[in-house]
Amino acid sequence: MLEKISQKLIGYRVKAARKAKGWTQDQLTQGLGLNDRQSVSDIENGKRALKPDEMLSLCDLLDRDIEFFIDPFAIAGEAQFSWRAAPEVPEDSLNGFELKAGQWIGLLRWLREQQDSRASALKRALRLSAQSSYEDAQECAESLVAELDLGVIPAEGLIDKIELELDIPLLFVDAADDQSISGATCHLEEMSVILINRNESEARRFFDLAHELFHALTWDAMKPDHRESNSLENRNKGKRIEQLANSFAAALLMPCASLDKLIDRNRLDDIMHLCEVAARLRVAPVTLAWRLLNLNFIDEATRCSLSQEKQRLSVSGPPKRFSLTFVKRLHEALENGRLSARKAAKAMGLGLGELTELFIEYELTTPFEL
Repeated sequence: MLEKISQKLIGYRVKAARKAKGWTQDQLTQGLGLNDRQSVSDIENGKRALKPDEMLSLCDLLDRDIEFFIDPFAIAGEAQFSWRAAPEVPEDSLNGFELKAGQWIGLLRWLREQQDSRASALKRALRLSAQSSYEDAQECAESLVAELDLGVIPAEGLIDKIELELDIPLLFVDAADDQSISGATCHLEEMSVILINRNESEARRFFDLAHELFHALTWDAMKPDHRESNSLENRNKGKRIEQLANSFAAALLMPCASLDKLIDRNRLDDIMHLCEVAARLRVAPVTLAWRLLNLNFIDEATRCSLSQEKQRLSVSGPPKRFSLTFVKRLHEALENGRLSARKAAKAMGLGLGELTELFIEYELTTPFEL
């Protein structure tokens, strides 16, 4: 059983469980009856294999089920998250959702490994740091628009470009209370994953996606906090890293070249015209208003008027759950017998019937019998 998962991953989880318990390595050394602290250090670093009796002792000492240590889909101890969540979301609720999301991401990683779809050794990163200016972040975004050939309406092809060209998986998920959690970036050694709440407005989804893309591409240089507010009121009050992310997101979705093509300079005080431009770019009027003000296209009075306009509803509705790439990989693993339906359902947090519904959503046959 222990041979099916690397000692390195088990070590991550031992360390995470020990820290969650509030124990030092010395305390765990004593609890396991080992000779010195180096043995625990070697276990946590994946240099020393755990014996079966030591694994059972760990479960008792650290109050963990054995599945915590040997689950192939767990990412505890190695994953780092940064969430955009409402200030009123309790920390324990966010942590609970993080565990749930961790299972999806762990399953995704396992599916990629099964198909030998390894991340590129050349990691993509933006040439930015915490000392970079907001103008630097905007220039990076506009360069990325050109490099990825996103066109006049960057939002239209952004999802595919992120997944296919940047090799950053994207999952659209159902968050508790619909809009309490907007999205997140999950950072792992071998890849980053972006989570977006699919039940939010189209404009909010795209802005969050662009914002989280910034974190995914700058994590090593600018590690974000574990959580930040998703409140529009707090958007311009956050820490510098978050403001850089917002500047990047605004320029990515509304590059100057697109604004020049879509906006009639003779109608910069025409609120309805600007609302039409916002709708085409898939951004909220208030987001376009701030972008135009910062570019000195409009004055403060126009910004206030445009900011009061409501976003037009999307006719397409929310995106499907998770992603086509993820669901197709899951379907293939089940169809080829590499994964059992019950294990898949457990990792997804779904019943077998609900798993069937997910495949139907993507017009895929059910690869197992109910």
